[in-house]
Amino acid sequence: MRIKKFPLLGIALISTVLLLGACGDKEEVTEAPDKDAAQSEFGFQSFELDVDTADQKDAIDASFDIDISETEAEYVNQLESINLTGDDAYAELEPIFKELGLTKDMSKDEVIEKVTQAFGVEEYTEFELEVEFSDGDTQEFNDRK
Repeated sequence: MRIKKFPLLGIALISTVLLLGACGDKEEVTEAPDKDAAQSEFGFQSFELDVDTADQKDAIDASFDIDISETEAEYVNQLESINLTGDDAYAELEPIFKELGLTKDMSKDEVIEKVTQAFGVEEYTEFELEVEFSDGDTQEFNDRK
């Protein structure tokens, strides 16, 4: 008995396309300031943070990226049971970013101290942060304890 693979493959392909299309981009922020305003307000255009604690891997996972065509934001804080994307994530991150005041001439220790305080992390086992500042300079700050 010979099974026709093409109809099954076609159904699988169509199902996958429909599923992916229905998901959309949940991380897109529709109510964000324009790129210039965000850069002058925060001092950066991209922020990727991942913090692990002794009790929780990926305790904090925050990402923000603004470019000409779109802005994306995602914020997960397992310590406070927060899991947000898009406009909701941006609304939660915006006041944190305003308070941070990160500059590219800060030392690694200064940046880590400011970020851990802002996100309410007292102790961490791994800290990873990548920031693209307003002038396009990208810096990484990593630490393990």
